Order: sequence, then C-alpha cells, then structure tokens
Amino acid sequence: MLDPVGSAVPVNILNLPGLDVVDFRETDTEYHVRATPKAISRLCPSCGPASRVVVHQQKTLFVRDLPSHGRAVAIHLDVPRLKCHDCVRTFTAVVPEVDADRQMTERLVKWIGRQSLEYPFTEIAKQVGIDEKTVRAIFGEYVAELEKQYQRDTPVILGLDEIYLSRPRGVITNIGDRCLVDMLENRYKKTIVEFLKSLPNPERIQAASTDMYRPYREAIQEVLPHVVHVVDKYHIIRMGNEALEAVRRRMKDTISGKLNLALKRERKLLTMRQHELSDEQWLAVSGWLNNFPQLKVAYELKERYFRIWDCESPDEAAAEYLRWQEAIPPELAKPFRAITTAWRTWRKQILAYFEHPITNAFTESFNAKIRKAYQEGNGYSFEVLRAKVLFTDVMQRKARRVEQVKVKRRPRFDELEGARMYFNLGRMTPEEPQYDVRNVVKEVTLGTDLSTLLAEIDHWPTRC
Repeated sequence: MLDPVGSAVPVNILNLPGLDVVDFRETDTEYHVRATPKAISRLCPSCGPASRVVVHQQKTLFVRDLPSHGRAVAIHLDVPRLKCHDCVRTFTAVVPEVDADRQMTERLVKWIGRQSLEYPFTEIAKQVGIDEKTVRAIFGEYVAELEKQYQRDTPVILGLDEIYLSRPRGVITNIGDRCLVDMLENRYKKTIVEFLKSLPNPERIQAASTDMYRPYREAIQEVLPHVVHVVDKYHIIRMGNEALEAVRRRMKDTISGKLNLALKRERKLLTMRQHELSDEQWLAVSGWLNNFPQLKVAYELKERYFRIWDCESPDEAAAEYLRWQEAIPPELAKPFRAITTAWRTWRKQILAYFEHPITNAFTESFNAKIRKAYQEGNGYSFEVLRAKVLFTDVMQRKARRVEQVKVKRRPRFDELEGARMYFNLGRMTPEEPQYDVRNVVKEVTLGTDLSTLLAEIDHWPTRC
C-alpha cells in the first residue's frame, strides 16, 4: 500500500528526459512515481500522418522502470486517449520512451536482456516486480537480436563434436585457436549443413576433425568437399579398450563371482598402456593375464592396436593395421568387430590423421563442465546455456585480421587524358572503372575462449 502522505520528489528520480515527474511515493519494496510525457505521438495507427485526431479522454498507464536502491520502480504515467476523426478509432498516445506492448520503459527492456545473461530469471523478475515469463520472453528477443549481430570468424581447422543435454547437441569448435564457435540445437545433417553454409569464407577451412558420425561426413562432403576430413583419433583408439572390456565382461560366466569382482576392480589397470604402469601395477596385471590366456591375447591385441598410432605415415599405419587384423583369433572376432567395421567404413578419414594430426579432444573438459551446469543448474535450459556461452563479452576471444578489399580508384587530374569516353555500337559509353586492392585491419570474433569459459562456469549462479 502506498504511503498516504506524498514524499518530497527526489531530484532526477527517473532521469528520463521525456517525462515530467509530478509526484512521488514509496513503500517498503517499491518506488511509485506519477509522471506526464513531454511529447507524444499523435499518429493514428490506421490512417497515418494525414489523420485528424483529438483528445478523447485521459488514461493512466502503469509502467515499470529500472529498479533503484534495491526497490522496484513503477511509473503512473498520465497519457491521453486520442480519437481519429477519419476512421473514428480511439487509441492510446505513444510515448517515445515507453514500450507500450510490455508496459515498461525501453531502457528497462534492454537492461533485462543484458542482465538475463548473467543472473537467474527469477531474481531479475523479483527486482523489477514482473512475472518470470516476461523476463524469459524478453531474453528470447534479446538473444535473437544478438544472433543477428553476431559475426563468427571462420576457423582454419574446424571441430565437430557433440554434448548430451537432454538430447545430443552439436558443438562446433575452432581447433587452431581453441575456441568454441557455436552450439547447435541438434546434430541432424540438415542442421549441420545449414550451419556450414552460414560460415563466411568457407574456403579458409583446411581440415575438419569429427567422430565417426555419418551425418558429419555427409555434411562435409556436401558443403566443404575441399576440406581434409580427419576422424578424431581418441574416438577410434578407445575402441581398443572397449573391446578388451567386452572380453573381460564375457569371462564372468566362466569364473567365480569373487574372482570376477576382483578382476572388475582391476579393469582400469587393464585399460592403461603397458609402458604407463608402475612395476607394482604391471605385476598385478601380468598375474591376471598369466591365469587367463584369452584375456592375455585380448590385452596384447589392445596394445598392438594402440601402437598403430605410433606410425609416421598413412601407408605405414595401414600396413600395421592389416597385420593387427590378421592376428585376431576367431574366438575374439566379435569383441573386436566394432574396430574392423570402423576401419572398413572410415579408413580414409582415420588414415588422414597421420598426415594431419589434429584432434578435438580439448573440448572434453568443456563438455564435462557444461553437462554438470545443465544437470545441477536447476533451470539452465539449452537456450540459456548457449546464449551465456556465446554472447557473454568477457568470454569472447577477439583477434585482428588483415583482409584485402577492392576500392574504386579515384583518378588524379594529371592522369586524365582527354575525354574518358569511347564509342561502342554508336553510343557513348563510360570507361570501365579501375580498382585498387588495399589491406584493411578488422577485429573479428574467434569464438568463446575455452580457458576463460571453464573458469567462469564455476561461478555461474544457480537458476531457479
């Protein structure tokens, strides 16, 4: 309830040049200001500027403004209702500084948009004194506007990965500069193709690293046929450990439950490379291998498979793989079938790594932190996460790039030789313009710096 006694009007309580403050009152949680507009638009929305309008009656609008001193601010704005003589329509006069659709000042709309990238919607709604749905709607419009203005730089080495946030989402990275370029709503081929087509100067892309997801390959072949497509080696290498783990799990039907539980506890040692094990660890592993011949064969196959990536050329790696494949005994063909199928289907992209050793593995730390924020954030939707990641200024990595542009040449007076016209088919035709090429330095956005992002995520507030 308002204080029945009017308070003295503070100087510049609103600081809106288009409004005159005529009264001021306050409660424990809100400031209430009565004001009148200095200027209004008398334009009829139906007839336009040629209409004749008169004041029909007065109306008081309840308009929200920026919070002040920890309290919400409400403006009781007295504006006229106008009537058009031509179309006999009545309408409320438009005040330049007020967003009539939302009954709040335009500066408040902009403020909510900026704040929604930093703070929970419920906290902003409480500060302003509006519904959370309104904050969410403004956030959506603000992000859409940022999307139009956002100009991403095309990376030289492109990374395509995914993260599971209620469903698989596409993650686009700049591998060379270790930046996040974009997060896609899904990883359907259509979505990936649309994104790749949206990149400016696609000829800058020289290579792309992906996992073995067919739509990635099809999209690259369709949009970027000149790009060297490389399968991320960590996705193909880890299949060796997965095959070994499949052999271990298959053994549970042939050994006692107590022994199987002990072997399960040692599975991390089995997946480590032999040269990474300490003497004590190798003693434990070799004990299991000596007692279970099939596990030993699978372990040796895993080690040989890992050594393929020690090769220095595609031909050497291909030959080493064929020798490894021939060493697989029939009884272990099924656990290792995923590897042989992958090599048969993705051979070209797998071997491309040995000439272009690029990997997208650095995004795994980002994926883990974003997944945690999504699961524990109590309200971080994919749209909110994407907006915070892409459009928060402090996390953007900028760079200066020199670009060549064509500029129309302006002739000097002493270069002019007579009339610069010549006859063509009986008509006077101007001479073709000449251009100079100049170097222009531009600031470009490489993407979201992952090191800064990882540090910021830990300080993100919980959304409710």
